Amino acid sequence: MKRRAFFTAAAACLLAVSISGCGSTNGNDNAGDSARSEPETNEAIPASTAFGHKSVWMQYGDDQISKDTGVERILVFDGKGNVTVYDTEGICLNGGTSYEGVTFGDLDGLSDDEIIDLAKEKDRERFDATKQSAIDETNEDIESFAGMPDHIKNAEEGQKVNEAAEYQEPKAVPFTLKLETDGTGNSAASETLSFEHQSLNSSHFYSGSHIGSHPDRYADEALYKTEQVDIKLFSPTYSTTSIVYDTTFGGYSGLATVVNEGHAGFTWDTPDTEGIEVD
Repeated sequence: MKRRAFFTAAAACLLAVSISGCGSTNGNDNAGDSARSEPETNEAIPASTAFGHKSVWMQYGDDQISKDTGVERILVFDGKGNVTVYDTEGICLNGGTSYEGVTFGDLDGLSDDEIIDLAKEKDRERFDATKQSAIDETNEDIESFAGMPDHIKNAEEGQKVNEAAEYQEPKAVPFTLKLETDGTGNSAASETLSFEHQSLNSSHFYSGSHIGSHPDRYADEALYKTEQVDIKLFSPTYSTTSIVYDTTFGGYSGLATVVNEGHAGFTWDTPDTEGIEVD
C-alpha cells in the first residue's frame, strides 16, 4: 500500500528547531543563514526533517569526505518540498578551456548563503566552459581544414549552434522521499530521495566527433536533458561526521551538509512518518 503526504511550510518550521543549520541565532530564516544553530536533540534526525526545512546539501561520489573530494551537485532545499540542484562536478574539456569543480575543501568556513552563491557561480561557469570549449575546438578545426570547403561549411554551420546556446538557471523542483519496508512492513529497510534534474547535455554542442558532419544530424540533441535522480540514503541508524579544515560535515553516505560539532547524525524515517511515500 502506498501512502503519501506533502511537506508544508508549517511543518518545516516546527521541525526546523531540531536540526543544525535550520536557523540562525539572529532570527533570519533564509535557506542560506550564515549562522547555524546548535542541534537541540541528542537523537539522529530523520530524512523528512533533514530535507523538509531550508538547508544546503552536497552530493559526492567518494566513500569518504576529504578536502579533495569532489562535490558533484549542490542541493538547496526551500522548506516547501522543493529542491534546486546545481551541477558543480569537474569535467574534461578540449579546445584549451578548463573548468575546476568544487571540492569540500572549497567549502571550509562558508555560510549556507556563500555555498549557494558558489553553487550558482560554478553551475554557470561549467556551462560557459563547455560552450567555449566547443567554440574553440570548432575554430581550430576550421583553420586546419583549409581546402576542404564542404567540411568547413559544415563546421561553420555547427559553430552557429554553439554560439546560440544559452544558459538556463536551475529552477526549484519537487522532491519525494520513498521508504521501503522490511518483510514485516513495520520497519524501514531503505529510503530514497528522488527528484527530476535538468542537466546540461554536452552532446548538443558541435564538437568532438560531430565536427565535419552537418549539424542537422544532431538537431534533436536538446541543450538540457531531464533525468530522474534517485539517491539512496545509506547509514540507516546513524551517520558519522567528517572534518575538513575547520568545517564539520555530516549526513548520509554520498550526501552531506554542514553541521555543528557533536551533531547526533541522520537516519531513515519510520513507516508512520507523514510527508513521505511508503511501499
